Amino acid sequence: MKLSRIKEILKADVLWGEELLDIEVSNACGADLISDILADTKTNAVLLTGLTHRQIIQTASMSDFAAIVFVRGKVPASDVIELAKQQKLPLFSTKYPLYETCGILYREGLRGELEKLACSPETLPKEQETLQVMKLNYEIYGNDFNNAGKATEQAKKILKQIGVDSAAVRKVSIAAYEAEMNIVIHAEKGNLIFNITPKYIEVIADDTGPGIADIEKAMQEGYSTAPARIRELGFGAGMGLPNMKKFSDIFEISSVIGKGTKVRMIINL
Repeated sequence: MKLSRIKEILKADVLWGEELLDIEVSNACGADLISDILADTKTNAVLLTGLTHRQIIQTASMSDFAAIVFVRGKVPASDVIELAKQQKLPLFSTKYPLYETCGILYREGLRGELEKLACSPETLPKEQETLQVMKLNYEIYGNDFNNAGKATEQAKKILKQIGVDSAAVRKVSIAAYEAEMNIVIHAEKGNLIFNITPKYIEVIADDTGPGIADIEKAMQEGYSTAPARIRELGFGAGMGLPNMKKFSDIFEISSVIGKGTKVRMIINL
């Protein structure tokens, strides 16, 4: 289904991307929680959400969504629209609530893939044949929501430039973004490190902060210590660590109360 058709049936306003209405999408994701959006494995999809802050653009970019439809008549601030322009991400606004928006699109034929696509291992692209180890290191600061997600975005661009398989790039991006947001939300500061090799990508998130008292409980889906103001942004649903583990082939975590937390993730290529 073309974006032009989605605009028509949802009676939506185009906030940006009028020249991109010929883009075809085959699926959709409706959610108002960042972790639910990141956990969605659909491809070639449009995102339906009521979240309008800057992080929703970063989140949609990490997950390779083709466009965003803001429901309930919501319109993001001008700086959010400007960020979408930089990402070449079309934006729409519809007056329909989220549930009705999903139903309308499903009724009109946007039903997605019924069969789950399986990703089989592929030969490393030629661009990686001469690649040995590349290290990227980004400093992340607590409560810095204006820059939240930028480190992962920069790393994602580099991975694409050197020819890493798109499925692996998506896994790395989601795992790293969740780790980056955990530092912003919970820690004082930290580092997000990417070690890129021909066979795997290692992502390390090492922070200085309060630490985790009960790692086993923290790994449970739905468990969260995020304050109300964080939940209002769509974060803090207790899916950060579970999503990191879900998109990693190897997942390790250690934490010391009063000192900080270290997460190590391996994504095989």
